[in-house]
Amino acid sequence: MRRAHLFEFNDMPWLPSPLRKTIMEFLHHMSVQLRMYDGSFDVLAELMKQRGLTSIQALCAGDGGLMLELSRHLDREDVRIQLSDKHPSRERFEELARESGGRLSHVEQSVDVLDVPAHLSGLRLIVNAVHHFEPAQVRGILADAVNKGQPIVFLEPVQRDLVSLLRFSAATPLISAWLSLGGIRPLNPRRTLLGLVAPVGALCFFFDGVVSHLRAYHLEEWRELIQQVEGSEGYDWDLRQLSGFMGSRISFLSGLPKPRRGAGEQAV
Repeated sequence: MRRAHLFEFNDMPWLPSPLRKTIMEFLHHMSVQLRMYDGSFDVLAELMKQRGLTSIQALCAGDGGLMLELSRHLDREDVRIQLSDKHPSRERFEELARESGGRLSHVEQSVDVLDVPAHLSGLRLIVNAVHHFEPAQVRGILADAVNKGQPIVFLEPVQRDLVSLLRFSAATPLISAWLSLGGIRPLNPRRTLLGLVAPVGALCFFFDGVVSHLRAYHLEEWRELIQQVEGSEGYDWDLRQLSGFMGSRISFLSGLPKPRRGAGEQAV
């Protein structure tokens, strides 16, 4: 299946706020309540422990809710997560910072993932957003991390194959109805209206999900982009598929600067 870089409603600046909010809420609560990322969060936690990493730069954070779930999953007082986005949801970010008890903070200014300010150091984490970028942009994201010596991780829950697409298409109408009728508490008239009664929100959510699958990258495509990044040989790269919810898979990419050799060590 060839990659198709189509549009998603949630990318469009003209999308009315109630629709955008409904799509974001459906996406967030589906991810959290179905525990879609538990396995990949475990891998991330082990990676951070091995490398002694305690700072996460959550890029393309959207409404940021998933990062609160990550913070709870890590359950470490010493780990801090900073939220940023090209179009930051400042009020939502502030709300999450309060709810996290100080484990989450946010960047007030717009942050371009292709040119992350050097002072925003730490592990760069991009969850369910890489498929929004063209190949040249993905290469640029990787190159910016390498040029600035920062570790980077991609987590992508969508797969570009027929089985994954059919699974999503079959499950999404049921998930949308569930979330519209109280799967998200408290029950909200906007979600019930746009998710079930006049289901424009549910249809946009379904459309965006299908397009996300068609936009997704295979691991080999990521690997080819890494090979085009100058300096990538100075990083340890790990690309694999992780188990997700009910047989689904999550594409995982990590790139970390190779540890420096001690004075007495020699190259093999």
